[in-house]
Amino acid sequence: MPFPRIMPLLACAIALVVSGCAQSNTQGDLFASAPSRPKTVIVSDFIADSEVTATDNGFNTRLEKRGNYPILERRQRTIARVNDEIVATVIADLRAAGLEAHPGNETSLGYGDDALLVAGRLRPPERKGPGQVGFGPGRGNVAADMTVTRASAGKREQLLAFAIDVQSGRKIAAGNAASVAARNQEIAAALAAQNALPERLSPDVEAQARALGRAIAEKVIALAKERDWLPAPQVAQAAPESEQRMRVPEARPAQKPAAKPPAQKPALQRPEAPEDEEPPDTEGPDEPNTKR
Repeated sequence: MPFPRIMPLLACAIALVVSGCAQSNTQGDLFASAPSRPKTVIVSDFIADSEVTATDNGFNTRLEKRGNYPILERRQRTIARVNDEIVATVIADLRAAGLEAHPGNETSLGYGDDALLVAGRLRPPERKGPGQVGFGPGRGNVAADMTVTRASAGKREQLLAFAIDVQSGRKIAAGNAASVAARNQEIAAALAAQNALPERLSPDVEAQARALGRAIAEKVIALAKERDWLPAPQVAQAAPESEQRMRVPEARPAQKPAAKPPAQKPALQRPEAPEDEEPPDTEGPDEPNTKR
Protein backbone atom coordinates (compact mmCIF):
# COMPACT_ATOMS: atom_id res chain seq x y z
CA MET A 1 0.00 0.00 0.00
CA PRO A 2 1.45 3.41 -0.86
CA PHE A 3 2.64 5.52 2.06
CA PRO A 4 0.23 8.48 1.48
CA ARG A 5 -2.77 6.20 2.03
CA ILE A 6 -1.47 5.04 5.42
CA MET A 7 -1.27 8.52 6.89
CA PRO A 8 -5.03 9.21 7.12
CA LEU A 9 -5.67 5.87 8.78
CA LEU A 10 -2.87 6.47 11.26
CA ALA A 11 -4.18 9.92 12.06
CA CYS A 12 -7.67 8.52 12.75
CA ALA A 13 -6.23 5.88 15.06
CA ILE A 14 -4.29 8.49 17.03
CA ALA A 15 -7.39 10.67 17.35
CA LEU A 16 -9.42 7.77 18.76
CA VAL A 17 -6.75 6.94 21.34
CA VAL A 18 -6.50 10.55 22.47
CA SER A 19 -10.29 10.84 22.71
CA GLY A 20 -10.48 7.67 24.79
CA CYS A 21 -7.81 8.88 27.18
CA ALA A 22 -9.56 12.22 27.60
CA GLN A 23 -12.86 10.51 28.34
CA SER A 24 -11.17 8.20 30.85
CA ASN A 25 -9.55 11.13 32.61
CA THR A 26 -12.88 12.94 32.75
CA GLN A 27 -14.56 9.94 34.36
CA GLY A 28 -11.70 9.63 36.82
CA ASP A 29 -12.10 13.27 37.81
CA LEU A 30 -15.82 12.74 38.36
CA PHE A 31 -15.22 9.78 40.66
CA ALA A 32 -12.44 11.61 42.47
CA SER A 33 -14.70 14.58 43.14
CA ALA A 34 -17.33 12.40 44.80
CA PRO A 35 -17.54 13.15 48.56
CA SER A 36 -15.66 10.58 50.57
CA ARG A 37 -15.74 9.78 54.24
CA PRO A 38 -13.66 12.19 56.35
CA LYS A 39 -10.77 10.64 58.22
CA THR A 40 -11.79 12.03 61.59
CA VAL A 41 -14.28 14.24 63.42
CA ILE A 42 -12.94 17.06 65.59
CA VAL A 43 -15.24 18.27 68.38
CA SER A 44 -14.33 21.75 69.61
CA ASP A 45 -15.02 23.39 72.95
CA PHE A 46 -18.21 25.38 73.29
CA ILE A 47 -18.44 29.12 73.62
CA ALA A 48 -20.88 29.95 76.42
CA ASP A 49 -22.81 33.20 76.65
CA SER A 50 -22.52 35.08 79.90
CA GLU A 51 -26.09 34.13 80.82
CA VAL A 52 -25.26 30.42 80.74
CA THR A 53 -23.93 29.38 84.15
CA ALA A 54 -23.38 26.13 86.04
CA THR A 55 -23.98 25.44 89.73
CA ASP A 56 -22.81 22.18 91.29
CA ASN A 57 -22.25 22.16 95.04
CA GLY A 58 -21.11 18.54 95.06
CA PHE A 59 -18.49 19.20 92.40
CA ASN A 60 -17.27 22.29 94.27
CA THR A 61 -16.97 20.30 97.50
CA ARG A 62 -14.80 17.71 95.76
CA LEU A 63 -12.85 20.49 94.08
CA GLU A 64 -12.03 22.14 97.42
CA LYS A 65 -9.71 19.25 98.22
CA ARG A 66 -7.35 20.80 95.67
CA GLY A 67 -7.51 24.22 97.32
CA ASN A 68 -9.76 27.07 98.31
CA TYR A 69 -10.85 28.81 95.10
CA PRO A 70 -12.70 32.13 94.94
CA ILE A 71 -16.39 31.98 94.03
CA LEU A 72 -15.83 33.37 90.53
CA GLU A 73 -13.09 30.85 89.78
CA ARG A 74 -15.24 27.99 91.05
CA ARG A 75 -18.03 29.02 88.68
CA GLN A 76 -15.58 29.17 85.79
CA ARG A 77 -14.20 25.74 86.63
CA THR A 78 -17.72 24.31 86.89
CA ILE A 79 -18.86 25.59 83.50
CA ALA A 80 -15.55 24.40 81.99
CA ARG A 81 -16.13 20.94 83.47
CA VAL A 82 -19.67 20.91 82.01
CA ASN A 83 -18.21 21.85 78.63
CA ASP A 84 -15.79 18.93 78.84
CA GLU A 85 -18.65 16.57 79.69
CA ILE A 86 -20.67 17.68 76.66
CA VAL A 87 -17.70 17.31 74.30
CA ALA A 88 -16.79 13.91 75.74
CA THR A 89 -20.38 12.68 75.30
CA VAL A 90 -20.46 13.77 71.65
CA ILE A 91 -17.15 11.99 71.02
CA ALA A 92 -18.29 8.78 72.76
CA ASP A 93 -21.53 8.59 70.76
CA LEU A 94 -19.76 9.29 67.45
CA ARG A 95 -17.25 6.54 68.17
CA ALA A 96 -20.03 4.14 69.07
CA ALA A 97 -21.65 4.88 65.68
CA GLY A 98 -18.41 4.08 63.81
CA LEU A 99 -16.83 7.52 63.35
CA GLU A 100 -13.31 8.36 64.46
CA ALA A 101 -13.78 11.36 66.78
CA HIS A 102 -11.36 13.38 68.92
CA PRO A 103 -11.36 16.63 70.88
CA GLY A 104 -9.57 19.55 69.28
CA ASN A 105 -10.08 22.72 67.25
CA GLU A 106 -9.51 24.11 63.81
CA THR A 107 -6.01 25.32 64.57
CA SER A 108 -4.84 21.75 65.17
CA LEU A 109 -5.52 20.78 61.53
CA GLY A 110 -2.86 20.86 58.85
CA TYR A 111 -3.23 21.56 55.15
CA GLY A 112 -3.44 17.90 54.16
CA ASP A 113 -5.88 16.86 56.91
CA ASP A 114 -9.44 15.83 56.10
CA ALA A 115 -11.88 16.19 58.97
CA LEU A 116 -15.29 17.33 60.12
CA LEU A 117 -15.28 20.23 62.56
CA VAL A 118 -18.13 20.23 65.09
CA ALA A 119 -18.37 23.54 66.94
CA GLY A 120 -21.10 25.25 68.92
CA ARG A 121 -22.23 28.06 71.16
CA LEU A 122 -24.33 27.74 74.32
CA ARG A 123 -26.99 30.39 74.73
CA PRO A 124 -30.39 30.98 76.29
CA PRO A 125 -33.31 29.71 74.18
CA GLU A 126 -35.60 32.10 72.39
CA ARG A 127 -38.38 31.26 74.81
CA LYS A 128 -37.06 31.01 78.34
CA GLY A 129 -38.66 28.71 80.84
CA PRO A 130 -39.47 29.49 84.46
CA GLY A 131 -36.03 28.35 85.69
CA GLN A 132 -32.68 30.02 85.31
CA VAL A 133 -30.48 29.46 82.29
CA GLY A 134 -27.63 27.03 82.85
CA PHE A 135 -26.81 23.68 84.41
CA GLY A 136 -27.63 22.58 87.93
CA PRO A 137 -30.58 22.44 90.35
CA GLY A 138 -33.39 24.71 89.21
CA ARG A 139 -31.55 25.53 86.01
CA GLY A 140 -31.98 24.52 82.40
CA ASN A 141 -33.29 26.12 79.23
CA VAL A 142 -29.94 25.84 77.46
CA ALA A 143 -29.78 25.94 73.66
CA ALA A 144 -26.82 25.17 71.42
CA ASP A 145 -26.16 26.63 67.98
CA MET A 146 -24.08 24.06 66.11
CA THR A 147 -22.15 23.99 62.85
CA VAL A 148 -20.55 21.04 61.05
CA THR A 149 -17.80 22.05 58.62
CA ARG A 150 -15.72 19.94 56.24
CA ALA A 151 -12.03 20.87 56.30
CA SER A 152 -9.98 19.33 53.47
CA ALA A 153 -6.91 20.50 51.54
CA GLY A 154 -7.06 23.93 53.10
CA LYS A 155 -10.72 24.46 52.15
CA ARG A 156 -13.71 24.93 54.45
CA GLU A 157 -17.27 23.95 53.54
CA GLN A 158 -20.16 24.17 55.98
CA LEU A 159 -22.30 21.05 55.66
CA LEU A 160 -24.83 21.50 58.43
CA ALA A 161 -26.12 24.13 60.85
CA PHE A 162 -28.72 23.36 63.51
CA ALA A 163 -29.96 24.38 66.93
CA ILE A 164 -30.59 22.02 69.83
CA ASP A 165 -32.78 22.93 72.79
CA VAL A 166 -32.74 20.35 75.58
CA GLN A 167 -35.01 20.94 78.51
CA SER A 168 -33.80 20.44 82.03
CA GLY A 169 -34.20 17.00 83.53
CA ARG A 170 -34.14 15.03 80.27
CA LYS A 171 -32.61 11.64 81.00
CA ILE A 172 -30.60 9.32 78.79
CA ALA A 173 -32.28 5.98 78.21
CA ALA A 174 -30.58 3.31 80.23
CA GLY A 175 -29.22 0.24 78.49
CA ASN A 176 -27.82 -3.03 79.72
CA ALA A 177 -24.90 -3.05 82.14
CA ALA A 178 -22.31 -3.88 79.47
CA SER A 179 -23.32 -1.02 77.12
CA VAL A 180 -23.51 1.49 79.98
CA ALA A 181 -20.06 0.50 81.22
CA ALA A 182 -18.58 0.73 77.71
CA ARG A 183 -20.14 4.17 77.15
CA ASN A 184 -18.88 5.47 80.50
CA GLN A 185 -15.42 4.20 79.62
CA GLU A 186 -15.47 6.03 76.28
CA ILE A 187 -16.55 9.25 77.99
CA ALA A 188 -13.79 8.86 80.58
CA ALA A 189 -11.22 8.36 77.81
CA ALA A 190 -12.44 11.50 76.01
CA LEU A 191 -12.30 13.48 79.27
CA ALA A 192 -8.72 12.35 79.82
CA ALA A 193 -7.80 13.43 76.28
CA GLN A 194 -9.10 16.92 77.12
CA ASN A 195 -7.12 17.05 80.38
CA ALA A 196 -10.42 17.62 82.18
CA LEU A 197 -10.62 17.77 85.94
CA PRO A 198 -10.97 14.24 87.37
CA GLU A 199 -13.71 15.28 89.80
CA ARG A 200 -17.09 14.12 88.53
CA LEU A 201 -20.13 16.31 88.25
CA SER A 202 -23.17 15.66 90.40
CA PRO A 203 -25.65 13.18 88.85
CA ASP A 204 -28.25 15.83 87.91
CA VAL A 205 -25.70 18.18 86.32
CA GLU A 206 -23.98 15.29 84.55
CA ALA A 207 -27.34 14.11 83.17
CA GLN A 208 -28.07 17.57 81.73
CA ALA A 209 -24.66 17.83 80.06
CA ARG A 210 -24.83 14.34 78.60
CA ALA A 211 -28.37 14.84 77.33
CA LEU A 212 -27.23 17.88 75.37
CA GLY A 213 -24.17 16.07 74.05
CA ARG A 214 -26.20 13.10 72.93
CA ALA A 215 -28.70 15.31 71.08
CA ILE A 216 -25.82 16.98 69.21
CA ALA A 217 -24.24 13.64 68.32
CA GLU A 218 -27.53 12.36 66.88
CA LYS A 219 -27.56 15.21 64.35
CA VAL A 220 -23.98 14.53 63.26
CA ILE A 221 -24.68 10.79 62.96
CA ALA A 222 -27.76 11.51 60.83
CA LEU A 223 -25.58 13.59 58.47
CA ALA A 224 -23.06 10.76 58.24
CA LYS A 225 -25.81 8.29 57.36
CA GLU A 226 -27.17 10.54 54.62
CA ARG A 227 -23.72 10.69 53.00
CA ASP A 228 -22.98 6.97 53.45
CA TRP A 229 -20.02 7.62 55.74
CA LEU A 230 -20.92 4.92 58.22
CA PRO A 231 -20.05 1.25 57.68
CA ALA A 232 -22.90 -0.91 56.47
CA PRO A 233 -24.41 -3.17 59.13
CA GLN A 234 -23.23 -6.74 59.01
CA VAL A 235 -25.73 -9.14 57.47
CA ALA A 236 -25.91 -12.69 58.71
CA GLN A 237 -24.46 -15.06 56.12
CA ALA A 238 -26.76 -17.68 54.66
CA ALA A 239 -26.09 -21.29 55.48
CA PRO A 240 -24.15 -23.30 52.88
CA GLU A 241 -26.20 -24.90 50.16
CA SER A 242 -25.28 -28.36 51.39
CA GLU A 243 -26.74 -27.48 54.81
CA GLN A 244 -29.83 -25.95 53.28
CA ARG A 245 -30.54 -29.10 51.30
CA MET A 246 -30.12 -31.39 54.27
CA ARG A 247 -33.38 -32.72 55.53
CA VAL A 248 -34.08 -34.11 58.88
CA PRO A 249 -35.54 -37.58 58.50
CA GLU A 250 -39.23 -37.53 59.14
CA ALA A 251 -40.32 -39.29 62.26
CA ARG A 252 -42.19 -42.47 61.50
CA PRO A 253 -45.56 -42.85 63.15
CA ALA A 254 -45.58 -45.31 65.97
CA GLN A 255 -46.84 -48.68 64.85
CA LYS A 256 -49.72 -50.16 66.76
CA PRO A 257 -49.17 -53.68 68.05
CA ALA A 258 -50.73 -56.34 65.84
CA ALA A 259 -54.12 -57.45 67.05
CA LYS A 260 -54.14 -60.91 68.52
CA PRO A 261 -56.31 -63.43 66.62
CA PRO A 262 -59.48 -64.37 68.43
CA ALA A 263 -59.17 -67.46 70.56
CA GLN A 264 -60.58 -70.52 68.85
CA LYS A 265 -62.75 -72.97 70.67
CA PRO A 266 -61.33 -76.55 70.89
CA ALA A 267 -62.86 -79.03 68.45
CA LEU A 268 -65.43 -81.41 69.85
CA GLN A 269 -64.08 -84.95 70.39
CA ARG A 270 -65.80 -88.16 71.24
CA PRO A 271 -65.36 -89.05 74.85
CA GLU A 272 -62.85 -91.81 75.37
CA ALA A 273 -63.68 -94.99 77.21
CA PRO A 274 -62.77 -95.07 80.81
CA GLU A 275 -59.49 -96.74 81.66
CA ASP A 276 -61.13 -99.50 83.81
CA GLU A 277 -63.26 -100.71 80.93
CA GLU A 278 -62.01 -102.61 77.95
CA PRO A 279 -63.59 -102.29 74.55
CA PRO A 280 -65.70 -105.29 73.53
CA ASP A 281 -64.03 -107.92 71.37
CA THR A 282 -65.42 -108.28 67.90
CA GLU A 283 -63.73 -111.51 67.32
CA GLY A 284 -63.92 -114.10 70.03
CA PRO A 285 -61.11 -116.50 70.83
CA ASP A 286 -61.02 -119.94 69.27
CA GLU A 287 -63.37 -122.13 71.19
CA PRO A 288 -62.43 -125.74 71.68
CA ASN A 289 -64.46 -128.33 69.70
CA THR A 290 -66.67 -130.00 72.19
CA LYS A 291 -68.00 -132.20 69.52
CA ARG A 292 -65.72 -134.33 67.69
